[in-house]
Parts: sequence; C-alpha cells; structure tokens
Amino acid sequence: MEIPIEKIICDIKGRTNEDTSGLYKSLNEFGQIDPILVEGPDGEGNYYLIHGFLRLMAMSQNKNKFKMVKCICYGEMTTTENRNAVRLLLVSNSKKTTGLDEQLIYEELQDIEERESLFPSYKKRRMKKGSNVPQEDRIKYGKKRRSQDALALLYDLEGLGSYKSMLLESLYDGEITTIHSDAIKRVIKQPMYKQLKENQKITVIEQVKKSAKFTDEKAKFLIFEQLMKQSLDKTNLNNWIEYICDEIDNVTDLVNDEIKLLGNDLHKIKLKKSLDKLNEKLKWLNDNDTQQKTQKNQKEQKSSLFKVDRIENEKEHSVRNDKKVIVMEKRNGNKMTFYFS
Repeated sequence: MEIPIEKIICDIKGRTNEDTSGLYKSLNEFGQIDPILVEGPDGEGNYYLIHGFLRLMAMSQNKNKFKMVKCICYGEMTTTENRNAVRLLLVSNSKKTTGLDEQLIYEELQDIEERESLFPSYKKRRMKKGSNVPQEDRIKYGKKRRSQDALALLYDLEGLGSYKSMLLESLYDGEITTIHSDAIKRVIKQPMYKQLKENQKITVIEQVKKSAKFTDEKAKFLIFEQLMKQSLDKTNLNNWIEYICDEIDNVTDLVNDEIKLLGNDLHKIKLKKSLDKLNEKLKWLNDNDTQQKTQKNQKEQKSSLFKVDRIENEKEHSVRNDKKVIVMEKRNGNKMTFYFS
C-alpha cells in the first residue's frame, strides 16, 4: 500500500547516526524499493512508523518527489511503547543497528514488563554497564561511531584523576579503539592493579596503549633491530644510540633502592654479571687512547667542521630520500626516525 508522506508520524526512538546523505542519493536515483513498516490508522487517518526511520527521514527531504510512500501495515493503532518493542525485535537482528541504538530503545521500554524477555542475558549485561554512562555522552560518542563498550570501561575507571578525561578524549578522537580497551580491561581486572598508586596506574595504561596494537612500524623495527645488531648503519647512528640509551634508562628504572637491602649474594652475582657484560661492550668509552684521539681529531677538524657537516648532511639527505622510514617512540614520547633500504 502507499500512504501520503504527511500522514506518516514518527514517535519512536530513531537512529543515533542520522546521516542520510548516501541513502538520499540512492532514493533519488532509483526510487523507493523497500517499503517501510507502519501501523494504524488513527481516527485522523495518520499512520505511525515502526521500522524504516532513515528511509522516511531521507524521503522527507524531497516531499515533492516522495509524496506517496510504499508501506506495509503491521496492524491496528497501538501505543508508542508497543511500537518501540516491535522495533527493538526488528533492530536486534539487523547488522546495521548499533549497540547504542538497541540500548536507547531498551531504555525507552523501562515501564514495559515484557522488556526483559525481548533480550538475551548477555546483551542485558552489556546494557547495564552502558547505563552507567550519561545518555548524552553515549549519544555524543555514538555519533562518532565510537565503541560503547570502550566508553563504559573508561568511564568506570577509578583513581586516575584528570588522566581519565584524557583517555575519554582519546576515545572520542579515535586514538583508542576496542583493541586498546580490551587490553586495558585485561590489566585492570588483575587483583594487583588495585595496589597501584595513581601515577603507576597511568604508567601501566600508557604502556598498554602503546603495546596493545602490533603495528607495521613495530614489525619493521623488529627486523631492522636485528639488522642493526648485525651491521651498524651510519645513517641511523644518532637515533640508534638514542634508542640504546632509552633501553638502558628503562632497565635503570627497574632497579629499586630496596634491592640493595633485600638482595642476597646470588642476586649480586647475577646483576654483576649483566653489568660486566654491558661494561665490556662499552669499555671504549673510558679508553684514554680513544679520548686522546678524539680530542686531536676535534682540534684538527675545528676549522672545517661546518663544511664537513654541510657535505655530510647533503649526502645523508640524498641517501635518506632513497630509503623507507620507520618512526618509533621513546618512553618520553619523543619520536626517533630510522631509514632502511
């Protein structure tokens, strides 16, 4: 059946994302193919929408073309609550429907006794968690197509101060995804997590964010790291030393002052062995001959240093232009760029 578009009333919960640009273009090009679902009429001849919210929104933008709308009448006039209940059953089986759309309809039915029977238990558990987040925030993030599960997780985090707001902002900007939130979830559910102080929690979560997703950059760097161990590339020398220093600093931070008090002789032997191994690798730093040669070279090259640097920079720039790039991040957030063939 066809119904005049001005006789179709929508009083149900619509879609969070009301972007109809693509649908509007398709309808104008091909016309309405699928009918919308309505019920009615009421005493004034009006029909009430049950399903087809976006299609009706798109057609309403060009009422001159879509004066008549193809419809299927589901039954006689009932109530808004009943229409939402029917819509809930329909959207829960649709791949196009977001979890937020389902939850908002579910909340609209709070006074309907049959509501609980319309949803499986696992969905109700998710919705209970989501209900802790103010509805306006859920809609705000939903319009950006951000994960509602991630939003609920971050919203419930405690003991993070202003850092929690930064995490929520990162989620809104798309910098935190479900991959990151799943990793954070695995960390915070550990019993030991509760023993951490605020700054420690922040440090752990930052590390989780960085390591949660195995990127192409990390994959390339793992291979590049082995090649640099095998044969040092002068082009990357400065950043490679930066990387080594950052790794040494990382290990240094692990050495707590209490180790000196609690460590036994066996621990001392193990630590000394590792330290001796590092010192052996870096013993040239304290070599007098090396220092004297360095001072002599510095004196001889002082007058032509600018010229040498300029030539080297031009060569290095030329080499780098022909190479691919890996960008890695140090613990302090600074970037290091490596070049490889």
